Amino acid sequence: MFSTKKTALSVAVLATLSITGCGSDSDETITKAIEQLGIVCPDIAVSLLPTEEIGSGTLILEHEGTYVSGNEFDSASAEIVSFDACSDRLYVVNAEDQTVDVLTNAVGQPEKESTIDLSLAAQSAGIDIGDANSVSAENGLIAVAIEAANKQDSGIIALYRSDTLELINTYAAGALPDMVTISTEHQLILTANEGEPSDDYANDPEGSVTMVDFSAGFSDEQAVVSQLIFDASVVADDVRLAGPAGTLVAEDLEPEYLALSADGKTAWVALQENNALAIVDIAAAQITSVVSLGSKAWDSASGNTLDASNKDAGPGVFASYEQLVGLYMPDTIVSVEIDGETYILSANEGDGREYIYETTQQTCDAAGHIWDGDDYRGSADYTTVEEDCISFIDEARGGDIVDSVDANHPLKAALDDNDQLKRLKVITDAQSYGADDEIVSFGARSFSIWNTSGELVFDSGDMIAKAVFADSATGTANFNSTNDANGSGDNRSDDKGVEPEAIEVAEIEGRFFAFVGLERQGGIMVFDITDPTAPVLQSYLNTRNFNENVCTVVNEDMECDNDTYNPLVGDLGPESIDYFERAGRHYIAVGNEVSGTTSIFSLSAE
Repeated sequence: MFSTKKTALSVAVLATLSITGCGSDSDETITKAIEQLGIVCPDIAVSLLPTEEIGSGTLILEHEGTYVSGNEFDSASAEIVSFDACSDRLYVVNAEDQTVDVLTNAVGQPEKESTIDLSLAAQSAGIDIGDANSVSAENGLIAVAIEAANKQDSGIIALYRSDTLELINTYAAGALPDMVTISTEHQLILTANEGEPSDDYANDPEGSVTMVDFSAGFSDEQAVVSQLIFDASVVADDVRLAGPAGTLVAEDLEPEYLALSADGKTAWVALQENNALAIVDIAAAQITSVVSLGSKAWDSASGNTLDASNKDAGPGVFASYEQLVGLYMPDTIVSVEIDGETYILSANEGDGREYIYETTQQTCDAAGHIWDGDDYRGSADYTTVEEDCISFIDEARGGDIVDSVDANHPLKAALDDNDQLKRLKVITDAQSYGADDEIVSFGARSFSIWNTSGELVFDSGDMIAKAVFADSATGTANFNSTNDANGSGDNRSDDKGVEPEAIEVAEIEGRFFAFVGLERQGGIMVFDITDPTAPVLQSYLNTRNFNENVCTVVNEDMECDNDTYNPLVGDLGPESIDYFERAGRHYIAVGNEVSGTTSIFSLSAE
């Protein structure tokens, strides 16, 4: 059912959905602040159609259409996508062009209608800008998170109206605002400001959260902007703090993504590199706690298995390993309320820290960094030739640490064996490993469900990897492929596997579903999470064509050689998912970072 609300300036038509999509547009009417803007939501006749019933069958995805940006291959031309029911448009971050692409025909073959040029926002804020990192559209408002040209400087939030694409205002954010969400129901904009250091680690800004309360209006005088900083006193002792010596706690913490509760009282912030979750009290505008997410066991008792090597017999060599664990290190998180309880869902990508800059070997040595070029000591090139210098790295391969592992450790031999753990990327937080110590890897190759305190309710174990390996469309030879080359099966086994990156959640006819995007492998997995303690895999669809080249010209390794994407290969590198309901049907939009494509999928039941 749809309702209309008359204002003195316009008549706005908003969707009051009988089927609610968590993470989609609010089902509340326009707030007073938005009414003051007179934003017009066109009366779209097809939106008044009755909703089709999904039923109780297995939920599947059907590919409806794809927009191809046409930009250079792997240039982040379709990173984050957000659907706005008011304007009936998709808004897609195009980092390559420093714009937001506006797509029409959101439920068929999407087409580019126009763009939002972010340069006016830069002028308004009085800063030089870098990339746009995130967009969130709801009820006629479009919020965009934009980093500064120097990523260590404070970025901005740019707010636009959807009917005219005019800039409403800009608000100061923290360093590197990486994700933005807008809630018109709660009259809030939130950003997770990652605060990454410079490549030489000379400038490491604090991670933070920006909160904009626009309940009184959008002008500088009306909107209340709060910059939430991390206080070391609220950080649990077991939270991973692994930056260089002398790094402050607030500098070490790097917010990646955030989720807002249904009542608007609490936000949760994923701190990926720290393997932690921060909890924000919205009313107090304060970060109240930071909790560790712990580790996931890969031992036989857990029942979890993984393919840990890209130099073994081939894709799909699954095994368990005693005293091997993975840190969850989530990227995308979302919240959902089921039977009165709130849960946080996470896509457990895992991400290490590696910062590299070009300089001379003399400068690199003087800084105490790791020289990664030819050795020029004793020659004139020592002070003149510039090559790679590693200012900080927290990863190594299993074979790199084997000499630091006690002879009685159960993984001693496996860490020196290419068929087992010698190639696996591991975390180097420890200087040595006793016989009882755990070997720690990046990510959990899964999605998880947490309670509001950050305690684990469910983890998908090796379910995702096993389902991809068994998928006939993928083919076992393509398991654990990388996303920028075909013919690359087993390539990511030693790293983070299929790499769950994006996650979205929706309620449909009393059932709750999670959609999980696999950044490296490609494709979207659908889980029924109506029982949060026992989700059920519904389906998996990957539009990637492993038989096509990723670009029109590739090299001998099947990697892109001319930066021209080949549309026949399909989607590569799903980065974001947005669920929405339109014309009585259910859809998800997926932004694919590597291929620069935005794809639409309809939902139905077998």
